[in-house]
Amino acid sequence: MLNCKQFTDLASDHLDAQHHSWKRIDIRLHLMICRHCRRFNRHLERSRRTAAVLAHTLWQTDQRSSEHIFSKIHLPAKTPDDQ
Repeated sequence: MLNCKQFTDLASDHLDAQHHSWKRIDIRLHLMICRHCRRFNRHLERSRRTAAVLAHTLWQTDQRSSEHIFSKIHLPAKTPDDQ
């Protein structure tokens, strides 16, 4: 049985489905028992989805839209010279 530290070390790979069957079973058993790790897992999934949407939005829109997004997250907008 995994402890919380072991779970957090494996959580990202778990979301990528990169574990063999016994390790997946250990992870799922731990998630059934530990509400803190379930919460951590949900937050990790949400962070990954948010980052993917943000990356897609930044690279698929025109420069004005990316400037708007960068201004909302308090980062300087990239100029064509930065690439």
